[in-house]
Amino acid sequence: MKKVYLSLFTVLLTAGAFAQVKSNLSPLVKRGETQIGATKFVNQETEKATVLWSDNFSTGANWTIANLGSNTEDWSISTNPAVIPVAALAPFASASAANGFLFVNSDANNTADFNSTIINTTATNVTPINLAGQPFVKLRFSHNFRWWHDTRGVRVSGDNGATWTEFEITNETEYSTPNQNSDNPHVSVFDISAVAGNQTQVLVQFYYNDNDYWAWYWAVDDVQIETFEDYDLTLNTVDWGTTGYWAERLPYYQIPSAQIQPIEFAGKVKNNGLQTQSDVVFEVGTSTGFTGTSAMATIASNATDSLELTTQWTPSTTVGSATVSFDVTSGATDDFTADNSIADVTVATTGFIYARDAGTITNGTFNQGEEFKVGNIFDMYAGATLKGIDVFISASAVAGAEVTGTLWSIDETDGSFVFMEETNAYVLTAGDLGALKTLKLLTDQTLDADLSYLVTVGSFGDGGATNDLVVGTAGVSGVQTSYYYDGTDLTWYYTTSTPMVRMNFNPALGLEESAFAHSMNLYPNPANNSTTVAFELENAAVVALNVTDITGKVVATQTINAVGGANQTIIDASKLTSGVYFVNLSANGEASTQKLIVRK
Repeated sequence: MKKVYLSLFTVLLTAGAFAQVKSNLSPLVKRGETQIGATKFVNQETEKATVLWSDNFSTGANWTIANLGSNTEDWSISTNPAVIPVAALAPFASASAANGFLFVNSDANNTADFNSTIINTTATNVTPINLAGQPFVKLRFSHNFRWWHDTRGVRVSGDNGATWTEFEITNETEYSTPNQNSDNPHVSVFDISAVAGNQTQVLVQFYYNDNDYWAWYWAVDDVQIETFEDYDLTLNTVDWGTTGYWAERLPYYQIPSAQIQPIEFAGKVKNNGLQTQSDVVFEVGTSTGFTGTSAMATIASNATDSLELTTQWTPSTTVGSATVSFDVTSGATDDFTADNSIADVTVATTGFIYARDAGTITNGTFNQGEEFKVGNIFDMYAGATLKGIDVFISASAVAGAEVTGTLWSIDETDGSFVFMEETNAYVLTAGDLGALKTLKLLTDQTLDADLSYLVTVGSFGDGGATNDLVVGTAGVSGVQTSYYYDGTDLTWYYTTSTPMVRMNFNPALGLEESAFAHSMNLYPNPANNSTTVAFELENAAVVALNVTDITGKVVATQTINAVGGANQTIIDASKLTSGVYFVNLSANGEASTQKLIVRK
């Protein structure tokens, strides 16, 4: 699979103190591996809206589908809600999905060479819509998608297609929803009064273009044109977190008690109603009893404003968790309450874990088997000793991938990352896939208060033979707060998908003694006819040696009566075919694994 880079301008902030210095990095979002994750389901009931026109795609003849690209894939009508290619978003949960919905799938139609053909398709209603006498109208539809450089949106014409007005949802470089996964379904509302109000020949056209990428898909259903309700507020997103030395509001989902600080909140609110509302309030509540509100704001019809909470919430320093809810209210009765709130978040106070990811894997970051590192910036509010780095390994990673964690400080002059310490290289086993893994730093590191640090996890890769390491992602990172190093071009980028890479301050890490004093060594490696396995034990023990192939099948075994100190044995590789194998040593409940490459 080819790697795809997002070429945008780089940004270097140098004003004033170092807290405003960021690395000179380009944005990058990698296409990851889909994982099952929690998805918000939205009530689609339109309540008091007056519907002027609607279509649920139960009759394909109502729509004209055009293919403008070089790929044969275009819009089609599907009656199978389970066709959605992302497990977290399947089945499509629109109200009438079983009766038919509009569907286009780049994910399934560009696998051979996703840069060879372009999907570019439109779907337009056949019969013009008469909106005479209706000056204020809006378009509403339910949809479901995952973004990866694909452009999607809707066009509206008031003159039977002579001219069009475009309402973009995503494009090649960005997406407007809070995550690459949409809600299921996501309900979009657009004010089309300027182009369609009082018009007698209105057309609606859905367009999709994968921009020559191996992109994802789009499903659309239950499209309708409505009159404006008088009062309809929508809470689009919430910006929350704590601002420290990095000078960005960073959300932490797990916070060591020593690092607890007040959390700030701001809600982005849109007025989709016809009337200006002068008493709009953003509200935050927690399961621990905190409630906070913004100052009352005036938001004009079709306008958007960011409402900042007037108070901050400080989580308890006692280990436990709190659920945080978000709402927007006003004195008027809202005509469409389903979008007045967004999904709750859970913030946990921990003893030792510092995490910026949302906790439930939704995707993964990798580099198609090439070298990479990925991780997050953390602000320190109190000095602490870092013992290790935690990482969630995606189920789509490969056993045998060699993984290393790294701690970086930040150069105060140019914002570059400065190596501090790393972990021992660790070889993933089958049991590590789809699980959290702790990597112990070679030496404990004292982190200072009022500074920022980067922790990453990565791999040197296997030359592109497999997925190798895939690091889970969960949540969204602000620009220049999570980072990705691509070993193929020796370049740092920032990523907007939050890696599941965490700080671990547990003082008990490393106190347990392994039966193996040192990791094993294999030589020669790659091997042809044989390889020597050298290892050391603290004490004499019976050691079981197993050699497995990449499927987990055992291809060779030995039992070794090993002595305390240095030991070695020889593996006969003469009958093994060329490929990747894993040498596993186990004794007294402890194990050590090393990758062996056989070349004939």
